[in-house]
Amino acid sequence: MKLAGKTDVGRVRQDNQDDYRAGKLPGDAAWLLVCDGMGGARGGREASQGACNVIERCFQEQYASKCLPGEEETFLKKTLLSANRFVFQKAMQDEALAGMGTTAVCALVRSGRVYLCHAGDSRAYLFRDGRLTQLTHDHSYVQELVDCGTITVEEAEHHPQKNIITKALGVDYRLEPEFTSEKLQKGDVLLLCTDGLTNMVPVDQMEKLLVQGPFYDTPDRLIEAANANGGSDNITALLLAVEPTEVEHG
Repeated sequence: MKLAGKTDVGRVRQDNQDDYRAGKLPGDAAWLLVCDGMGGARGGREASQGACNVIERCFQEQYASKCLPGEEETFLKKTLLSANRFVFQKAMQDEALAGMGTTAVCALVRSGRVYLCHAGDSRAYLFRDGRLTQLTHDHSYVQELVDCGTITVEEAEHHPQKNIITKALGVDYRLEPEFTSEKLQKGDVLLLCTDGLTNMVPVDQMEKLLVQGPFYDTPDRLIEAANANGGSDNITALLLAVEPTEVEHG
């Protein structure tokens, strides 16, 4: 497996409130995480960075003993809930951080599957055979309008309330993160990203950028495209490539 990621402030915002982490795990496994903070410049950064720190520590200290086969959903949900409590308690203790929160999309890749847990509108996509498929379901007001048939997917793209999310880490002591999993194939690429990418770069353009050059340059290509299209928000792109099987002869 190969990992590549980058975050960028964009062309409009003064501060970058996005954060991301990723790493390899024992047994040819890996984990990925993208967070998009909110709640003012300081609050948004504190929320995304704090959540990333907690989740990273869970993988480093608890993965080997608490994420046995079949326990992926329980482990990922508990990990996001730990980060939720941390951000919520920090906001309660500091008046200047009141109301802060962060999205989170976290992936665990092992044994030929990706396990995903998320809250908010940061997304996970699967790139296979030249096509991008969204694996996560946005927790947003606009997505709820789409789900109940009030507006179309096309109308949602330009809806004035597109930035209102219905779930996030840190805004309430209680949280119900969403879990899903998907079987992977050799040659697949996973993309985790914030809405600073998806609001700026259409899916068909992302599909072209994913195959235009070397894998490790892909985050740069995606971010450059988002900035070229306006760069109205912070932008984060994190990718994992499931490499083809190498066969040795001789």
